[in-house]
Amino acid sequence: MTKRYPDGTVAVDHLDLDVPDGKTMVLVGPSGCGKTTTLRMINRLVDPSAGRILLNGDDIRAQDPSRLRRGIGYVIQQSGLFPHRTVEDNIATVPVLNGWSRAKARARARELLKTVGLDPALAKRYPHQLSGGQQQRVGVARALAADPPVLLMDEPFSAVDPVVRGQLQEQLISLQNELRKTIVLVTHDIEEAIKVGDIVALYHPHGTLAQLGPPERLLGAPADDYVAGFVGFDRGIRRLSFFRTEGLSLSAGPVLPGSATVASAVKTGEPWILVVGGQTELTPRGWVSAERLAGLDGDTRLADVATDSFGHTFTVGDDSLRAALDAAVLSPAGVAIGVDEHGRVAGVATFDQLRAAVQAAQAAQDALDAQDLLDEQVARQGQRPGATR
Repeated sequence: MTKRYPDGTVAVDHLDLDVPDGKTMVLVGPSGCGKTTTLRMINRLVDPSAGRILLNGDDIRAQDPSRLRRGIGYVIQQSGLFPHRTVEDNIATVPVLNGWSRAKARARARELLKTVGLDPALAKRYPHQLSGGQQQRVGVARALAADPPVLLMDEPFSAVDPVVRGQLQEQLISLQNELRKTIVLVTHDIEEAIKVGDIVALYHPHGTLAQLGPPERLLGAPADDYVAGFVGFDRGIRRLSFFRTEGLSLSAGPVLPGSATVASAVKTGEPWILVVGGQTELTPRGWVSAERLAGLDGDTRLADVATDSFGHTFTVGDDSLRAALDAAVLSPAGVAIGVDEHGRVAGVATFDQLRAAVQAAQAAQDALDAQDLLDEQVARQGQRPGATR
């Protein structure tokens, strides 16, 4: 589709997108590149100058605009709540318009407050009595009230502080894992796009697509210098967020219980000892250096001298290689501590082990990206007039 205004301005130029069912597609790019115009064309707040928009295969121009919008959730930057209505009546707006009884709609509103992480006791409050983050959660609840299959979100978290923004992003990811809506979200923040998006559509400044694909592809194989510059110079590190730690080799490491003595630690000859919480309880307590042990009474228990923080741990298999690398960087010993789901030490990973795991994961992902690109090229050729597949 294309959107061209009477003065000749082209907001969106020959955009061709498929948003898969149950996935989150993020439209990202600089201000004025056509992201919000694209979103507003999906629910007919703006009509395209050319092209078609199909929802489940049906052209939206054949549908009544009001009916169409009541079937699409819409969340905007400032929540857009009605100031004269209570929280529950704000959430109940679309269900009531769809013919629900007010009692049923309010009951649904109270259920949704819990879904978006708010106390149902807030139901009788007015928007001005809520924090910015709470208002945005209510805005999400209102968009979900009639259980629409499609959810449009226009810079939904940009008006709140960074801490609340991170919390709302996590809440959206959790909700999407549970509800599996088809979401189109607009943002100018590439970090947000990479964090919440299954697919990212990065726009050029003049309404054309620069690159379309999963976040890890934009980070690992940017289409050109514009994309590489937009995703940032540290894209290699951020790409590690998409690689799990299942294949990371771990070492037993210099691990001793807190009940062990300084003398036994010195005998290991290791520059650092990881002290854990007992013979059977393998909870990390801290690192202690050989330098610190020097000159101490050999009978002193390690639990009494392990005061060096271990930074933080990573959960083997669940956390990403980026989390493991971060744990190594913050460790005074330069070694990442891997723990199991119960927080017990499973082993440690050195920088060499992390490097090997990163290289293997990147090679595997690069092969997948190359195959995906080949498949897309074949599919595009098959869609050309007269082409055969």
